[in-house]
Amino acid sequence: MHLSARLKSGKIILAFFFLLVGMLSCAGLQEKAGAPAPAATLVITPVTGLPGAVIAIRGSGFIPGEKIEVVTVIDGVLTELGEEPIVKEANEMGAFKTKSGIPIMAAPGIYSVKATGDKGTMAVAPLEVEKKPEKKK
Repeated sequence: MHLSARLKSGKIILAFFFLLVGMLSCAGLQEKAGAPAPAATLVITPVTGLPGAVIAIRGSGFIPGEKIEVVTVIDGVLTELGEEPIVKEANEMGAFKTKSGIPIMAAPGIYSVKATGDKGTMAVAPLEVEKKPEKKK
């Protein structure tokens, strides 16, 4: 297996690890809150990109009609993905979709994107911000 293929498969495994940790964290938070909230999922496509790249965000498992805010955490600070807050309403199936840009100021690394509903439903997905290519001289 070529080194680039190994690196790519390693990134995918790492992204799934962060997704699993995020899901377990959400489950723990929902249990502590008292009332069980439905299990929700969040999918980012593509899962990697450069700052400013457009990503698709799809959520499911939310309560129909629930207002959902989508943010990411960069350097410990909740950060809007786009220029305006992303607030969507779950459809009759408890799903939503939107598009946004990866924050321009995001340094390379793996971040959590969080979708939090106003009725307590939450989902997390990983997003890897790639390093900008260096300009050739």
